[in-house]
Amino acid sequence: MLKKTQLCGIVIALIASSSVWAADQTVTLNDGRQVVLHDNFTWQYKAQTNNSATSPTLKTTTATAIPVVATSAVAIPIISAPKGVEIELGTTKAIQQLSDSGMDVLLTAAHYENGTLIIPTMMTNQSSKSVVNVTMKVRLSNSNGQTIATDEFTVWRSINRMPDTYFRPKTQHQGKPITFDVPKAERYFIDAEITDVDMR
Repeated sequence: MLKKTQLCGIVIALIASSSVWAADQTVTLNDGRQVVLHDNFTWQYKAQTNNSATSPTLKTTTATAIPVVATSAVAIPIISAPKGVEIELGTTKAIQQLSDSGMDVLLTAAHYENGTLIIPTMMTNQSSKSVVNVTMKVRLSNSNGQTIATDEFTVWRSINRMPDTYFRPKTQHQGKPITFDVPKAERYFIDAEITDVDMR
């Protein structure tokens, strides 16, 4: 009876010891890395954790946050519309030159006559085609920047199907004047643009 009990104990001890030996073993190296030894005589490094005790050589980096720029409650300033090009009466200086599609329009010195501001125009056709119509949009302002008149002007118009009246390439002609019936002032401001050039 005693021998049977001892034999069972030895068998149980052998089974327990063999199961323990069959389990993976973990060994810590001098540099802190851990190696897993498998029962099939292979090994591998154990996955590292962020714990500083198990990985003393792990370098930590700190990131500096981008500073937040505080925004003020000040609104973006409003940019007022430009007054335009100055017109000064009594001078012989040309006001402005405009160009579009090879057509140059020069606004020459203005004068005031019988309640009307008159701005003569001189034009040059720099293109390779004949021009039959040139239209402009003009806004007139006072010295405070307030609009006092706006209008469209046809400064050149040829007679339809009459080539002799066409504005030929590489030539110059005096155009129709730009006129405004406005109160007389020492200076005005003009904002002009060519809106249409009809060529043939």
